[in-house]
Amino acid sequence: MSWHKVVAKLSHLSFHCMERINKFSKAIINFFHAVQSGFWLGVMGEKSLDYSDDLIYNRSGFYREDKYNLSGLYEWEKPMIQKHFLNAKNIMVIAAGGGREVVALSRMGYEVDGYECNPNLVAFAQDLLKRNGIRGNVEYLPKNSVPEVTRKYDGIIIGWGAYSFMVGSRTRLTFLKELYPFMHKDSSLMLSFLYTKKRTRSDKIIGRVSNFFRFLTFREKTEPGDRLVPDYMHFFTEEEIRSELIQCSYTVKDISLKGDGCVVAGLQAGGML
Repeated sequence: MSWHKVVAKLSHLSFHCMERINKFSKAIINFFHAVQSGFWLGVMGEKSLDYSDDLIYNRSGFYREDKYNLSGLYEWEKPMIQKHFLNAKNIMVIAAGGGREVVALSRMGYEVDGYECNPNLVAFAQDLLKRNGIRGNVEYLPKNSVPEVTRKYDGIIIGWGAYSFMVGSRTRLTFLKELYPFMHKDSSLMLSFLYTKKRTRSDKIIGRVSNFFRFLTFREKTEPGDRLVPDYMHFFTEEEIRSELIQCSYTVKDISLKGDGCVVAGLQAGGML
């Protein structure tokens, strides 16, 4: 065989070997990431998970920047608002963060009541609204809860990704039911969530590792889709997000699965009002 052919074949072989090595390396890294996530999910209790979430939002200045909170609605939020909140007059935003949604919706003419569980974000949002002459408000509200004072709203929005940060389906279902008194028959509920098309091999590893340690401490099992990256997140399949809403007497009006998921729902006819 001539030398130029040998050289060409050796080059092809080297690239093929490197691709195999890269694929193997990624598989090993993903495996250890899953084990790491499963271990900490298994040993961390509810208070640790909540504090881990606080660490993320208190250390990062991104959600306390004017530029971000004055940037308006995300592209995937706009069509949902225009389609399902067109006739709404008042809206409640839970998990309002630094005020991004409250600012955008207030400027669109809605009367907005915002609530947030992180005191630092509440303080920033209140200052941001005041400095920019926004009539909406953001008040402190404990995590995974609803306001004590009941008021009917035409629309309710759960801030970006917050539903995926609620630990456990029991917590999420209870929260959805506690929203009943704030809705009337024509109200729309919009929530975004972290979406996955299907359960992955990493999800299975995370579940096995985390539940091994939870078994040792007699604690409730984690659920498929639970991850720690490093704060807690739950990734939903379309079937799962629909199921949780239906279990709580909601009707799914619309759903978008482009990037992060977003769903709009209303109370079922004859549901609890």
